[in-house]
Amino acid sequence: MGSSLYAQYVEINLVNCKINDNEQKKIEKLIAYERMFCNEIFETRENITVPVKINLYGKSKDYRIEKNKYNAPSSTGFYIPAINQAFIMKSGDFIPVALHEASHSIFQFNYQKAPKWLNEGLAEFFETLDFDSEGNLYAYPQGNRIKSIKAGLAFMDTDRLKTFFKIYDGTFYGHGINDNYNTAYSMIYYFVKNKRTAALKNIIKLTAQGYDTEKAIALTYGSFDAFEASYKQFYNLHH
Repeated sequence: MGSSLYAQYVEINLVNCKINDNEQKKIEKLIAYERMFCNEIFETRENITVPVKINLYGKSKDYRIEKNKYNAPSSTGFYIPAINQAFIMKSGDFIPVALHEASHSIFQFNYQKAPKWLNEGLAEFFETLDFDSEGNLYAYPQGNRIKSIKAGLAFMDTDRLKTFFKIYDGTFYGHGINDNYNTAYSMIYYFVKNKRTAALKNIIKLTAQGYDTEKAIALTYGSFDAFEASYKQFYNLHH
């Protein structure tokens, strides 16, 4: 894929700020990977041309105006589906935020009414993409989120996942929001690192057909308990 194609469908609108050429290229290349990942899990090729628009703000007063206009809670970045645009404050490490919000844009194109755990879990995972010194792509683990999951397992929190999947989308951002993000991320991290993307694909297909997540997982793994055992083993062995 030529670098011009990376850039073609990513628009970065700079408001009172600058980004250097390396930052621009890095964002474009990592968003291209998000597109390819979504092509794979949604079994399509159309994500290459999905438009992504990022508004990047150098001054907090400019960012706050947009944040208040859309009643967005985040002080770092947010995405508005109705206009398919991301709004990001250019702080020290703004690239992970840009990757998170851009992924909502691509994801919405594929699956508008997706369960929140899927949408936010993937966004959290994409946030961790980077290149090593050799230029190879990798996803670093979100240590604090994984630590929290491992602590929950140590407490023998038996119904954690079933309770989590019963959360209605609206309450995902309410009480226990950080824990909800931890669990959503841990699901995607498990599927990718445990090389279970085929299972993830199937769960996505089933939820798109109207099954709730718990049932979709049970149908994919034979039973929800079988999935839970695999998930717990993965995190119990994770260092």
